[in-house]
Amino acid sequence: MKMKTAFLLLLLLLVLSGCGNEVNITPNTKESKIIIDEERSLINFYVLLENENRHKVGPLYAKFIIYDETLQAALGSEVIDFTYEDGKKQPFSIDGRKSYFISESFLYDAELDNEELINMVEVVISDENEMEILQFLIPNIEKYEAP
Repeated sequence: MKMKTAFLLLLLLLVLSGCGNEVNITPNTKESKIIIDEERSLINFYVLLENENRHKVGPLYAKFIIYDETLQAALGSEVIDFTYEDGKKQPFSIDGRKSYFISESFLYDAELDNEELINMVEVVISDENEMEILQFLIPNIEKYEAP
């Protein structure tokens, strides 16, 4: 009987320790948005991520998948990686119980309709092994008005 109890305790400990390091990144969809500045022909993807774990996670990588054909044509791509200025993928980490924001800006030359862009840009977060750990659509569109 003691052997069964010891085995069950060991099994429970293994299960709990295995779950402890699981990546738990969540999007803050209230704050994530696409900002359109028509005056400067600039569009900005602003994404806020939150690390629910106590431990730092990373390196992580982000890319944007664009589903709107007008925006694809305006930016010249269907998929845009979060990169350094030289075009290399930019890794990032998020400290435990902290937030991290990603912001990418692009010049565009098109007539963009705010309503048509709702949920038309998907954010994909991957780990260093290119395993996708989070995907979500950007639901908010803002029009920047100069003061």
